Amino acid sequence: MALPLGFTPLEVRTYLILTLCWVSIVVVNLLEQPYARSLIHCDVPVNTTEGQSLENVGRILITLFVSGFADYGRKRAALLGQFLITLSTALFAIAMFLPSGLAIPTYIVAQGLQGMSGIGILDQIVTGDVALILNDSVAVYSRKGIVSAMIMALLIPIIVYVQYAEITDFTWVWSGIVGLNSVAMALIYLFFPETLNKKQNDDKKEKENLSIIGVAKDEVKTFKKIITTHPYVGYRLGEEFLVKMADASAIGMPFLMAQFHFSQFDALVYNFVPGLVGGVLLGGLVAKWCGQYGTRRVWRNSFFYHRSTSIANAFLMPVAIFGIPYPLVAGLVHLPLAGFPALIQAVEIRLVGQETNAKFQAMSQLMSFFSGAITSWLYSQIFYGEARSYFRVVAPYALSAFFMLLNIVPFLLKTGPMQMNECDRLDQEAKKKWEEEQEKAAQEKKASGPELTEEASSPLKTETETTEASTELEAKQEAVKTEEEKKED
Repeated sequence: MALPLGFTPLEVRTYLILTLCWVSIVVVNLLEQPYARSLIHCDVPVNTTEGQSLENVGRILITLFVSGFADYGRKRAALLGQFLITLSTALFAIAMFLPSGLAIPTYIVAQGLQGMSGIGILDQIVTGDVALILNDSVAVYSRKGIVSAMIMALLIPIIVYVQYAEITDFTWVWSGIVGLNSVAMALIYLFFPETLNKKQNDDKKEKENLSIIGVAKDEVKTFKKIITTHPYVGYRLGEEFLVKMADASAIGMPFLMAQFHFSQFDALVYNFVPGLVGGVLLGGLVAKWCGQYGTRRVWRNSFFYHRSTSIANAFLMPVAIFGIPYPLVAGLVHLPLAGFPALIQAVEIRLVGQETNAKFQAMSQLMSFFSGAITSWLYSQIFYGEARSYFRVVAPYALSAFFMLLNIVPFLLKTGPMQMNECDRLDQEAKKKWEEEQEKAAQEKKASGPELTEEASSPLKTETETTEASTELEAKQEAVKTEEEKKED
């Protein structure tokens, strides 16, 4: 039976299980603050920055570890990550029954373990493996993008409910989350496929070193070697750093609230809902264009369309068009490109290769942590909610436009030509695959043609059957005629 949207069984076995893990992480992140308040039996606000800091440290350490550990097998890396998530939620649940002196330290440890799951980076690594195994990277990443958008669309009601509901009894909540994580861990053990190339896995086992410190030290050395020797990775990380530095989303909701007097709820809905709906409905549009107009042409046009509109949007942010705040219009302008990130990943996995993908994903995630910390502080410092002059209002977005303009340089000089060449190879492979399918269909049709002709249009068979039918009809008519003559007599 054909699966919807062209999904393969391999994608279903990986995406569905990892989706359960992701849902648990998102829900736990939403519950952390209200749950921490419920552990303190007074009106004094609780400070959870220690737990958050420990979670961030855990994320950095596990990123270094998972990128190396996953090279010994994706499945056991997933099992380790899911075990840490399950243990984290179990500690969150246990904290309910402890006195305050023990509840908060238990909460902090649980938050640190949650950051060490590594499911985020593993999801990227496994998706790259699946794309290479199926040899259809554009379609794989396009379908993955649609799945991610659908998941977030389903989680929006949960996000809104948790943000505005005053939950006081978390007993059943944590029981359900621990159960969900236990089921996910069982599914990983029983059904999750090993997507790592067998030869690469065997080579790694010969020099296996699974100590956390040892793996982390080896990874840092490997990162340095890849950046200096790989023709694509170093330049791509530099380009991506500039893209991340252009991300002013840290002030998105405060800007809507200050300039257009949105409530927090309205700002949340208008910020996320259009993008999620567009991701579900338009996520496959770029992949469709690639088939019609060619991957190189679609990539180049999408890249410059995104960069040019992003730069123009920065200076229109305070404007309202027909009463609609321009930040919402800016989001709609980019909706046709909802599938462009999937195309980028599809081409990059081919340029990077499976043997380097885990390291590349780890470096990208570490770079995102670093740039995210900078932009959260930088744009918050520049943003001034009470600003009234145009230039003061658009100042943070003007800085964003500068970084967006700057990241075009490495694309033109280094990464762009490599990406364009890979796009051409994708088109050539797609054309060859289509020609092979057409040739196979023609051969099958030719092979089945004589049989159909022999059965359906043989002159001898047709003439014999016609003669027999005529003789039978004449016999029946003669019998009827004789019966009528007897009745007359």
